[in-house]
Amino acid sequence: MRRISARITVIGIIAVFASCATPAPAPQPGTPETDGPGPGAAVSSFDLRPRGGQPVFLGVSNRRRDRDEEVDVAAAHVAEQASRYLRMAAVYQYVTQRGTDGFGYLDNVDTSWSTDAADQLVEDVEILESRQVDDGTLVLATVAGLPPAPEIPSAPLQSDDTGRPAWVSRPPQIPGYLVAVGSTRRSRTLRDTIDNADQEALKALLIQAGSTLRMVEDRRSVEQRGTTNTITSSEEAEATLLGFAVVARYASADGRYHYSLAIAREE
Repeated sequence: MRRISARITVIGIIAVFASCATPAPAPQPGTPETDGPGPGAAVSSFDLRPRGGQPVFLGVSNRRRDRDEEVDVAAAHVAEQASRYLRMAAVYQYVTQRGTDGFGYLDNVDTSWSTDAADQLVEDVEILESRQVDDGTLVLATVAGLPPAPEIPSAPLQSDDTGRPAWVSRPPQIPGYLVAVGSTRRSRTLRDTIDNADQEALKALLIQAGSTLRMVEDRRSVEQRGTTNTITSSEEAEATLLGFAVVARYASADGRYHYSLAIAREE
């Protein structure tokens, strides 16, 4: 069942919003990519389509002093994704305020999923492939006992004229599922970069599920300062998602831009 709500808030301290900003979006095709290699440069492209009906997850561990620990950390990351795949409640809120005193915004996603389930599912993680890179360790894995995942067409995974997978600009349609692409610039660590791309995809899924946009104008007369105008716009989307999974990932050759192709259906 879809649950959507709208909230209007007149924000008093605009500066707080800027600290919550999400990473800048990736560029449109043809934009030069001039930064050198950085965290995530090794994550070129991953096909995470279900295998035999089982969802496939990419688990990530940042580099640790004891590199032998990284596979276990990446497996725990897989278990967290498996718990979100079973059921996840999420709320997306985007609020802007523009007025005489300046401009500010809040762009935030809150999620709720079972950490207890993740602790149990880690015992059922089956690692299909493990890759150690400069920034950490990546594992491809399945988790036994999860509900089946839908079949994903292979055509969108093929490269287009830009050299990138076609799904980056043209997400496929999957009957019964919401489909969205998230993009982000690289962050300081490999795990943060991938998590940020996934969060951007989750935002897009929630907006598809349904959102409410409201705008309010606040006029105030302040002694010795005249009249100030403040316009606050609030958009909020709330949904409980089943089968949330990232089924493909792509990173530019220099590791500067990362993309996630995510799917989910509403409870």
